[in-house]
Amino acid sequence: MDTRNSHTHKAEVKEVNPELFHYIIYPAAVPIIVAKNGEEIGAMPAVWTTAVSVNPPLLLTALAPERRTYRIVRESGYFTVNYLDFSKTEALALLGDVSARFAPDKFEKASVKFAPARRIPSAAIEGASAVIECSLKTVLDVGGDHDIFIGRVEAAYVIDDFTDGGWSLEKYEPILYVGRTRRPGPVKRRFATVGQIVEVEYGRGMQQAVEERRKAYRITEEAVRELAAKLGRPPEDVAYLLLDVIKNLLGSRWKK
Repeated sequence: MDTRNSHTHKAEVKEVNPELFHYIIYPAAVPIIVAKNGEEIGAMPAVWTTAVSVNPPLLLTALAPERRTYRIVRESGYFTVNYLDFSKTEALALLGDVSARFAPDKFEKASVKFAPARRIPSAAIEGASAVIECSLKTVLDVGGDHDIFIGRVEAAYVIDDFTDGGWSLEKYEPILYVGRTRRPGPVKRRFATVGQIVEVEYGRGMQQAVEERRKAYRITEEAVRELAAKLGRPPEDVAYLLLDVIKNLLGSRWKK
């Protein structure tokens, strides 16, 4: 009996090397970061890419200094985040396996072509299922082997499989990076895509809590506007003043 998908199956956990932690958080969608500076273009997969803010729209991607794309992003101040369909997995893998420093013809070998970005002075991959165009806000050195690049989203473009509620996944099959095989033997990167969609009602069984949260948020917003009116200041200024007060009040509780 196959119990891999059974809710009653209890798997024993085992300890692994902590350096493998990033493989635990896979599978994850893997985009290609593209940057252009003059006539020079860099492109590389960067699975450590995620959203960090909705308002303003910000995302982060982690890039290693050894990669040529790292330099081009820093020097140009712009980059695009490109998502390819699963049918282009081999092209994505090739872009990640070898730096253009050592294989200047890798774009041709991967059959990847670039087009000008629409809203920023950069480039994007022709035929991508989605493109997010970003201006570089800051680079954070966190003391590790990758630096954190924070980009502000200036524009986003998608194929018609995407709706206001997200991907329907009827036409688009995302490339999910799973990990890689280990030596001995040839190292192989492992990719997957979605197999099914499970829809779960938002706040199912907790509607009262969901409504209470919405009410609390609404009341807090109203309180900020009322305080702004009393102080004769814009609500945004008052929000920052409150943030400063809150940080001071909670500072002794937060660990540095």
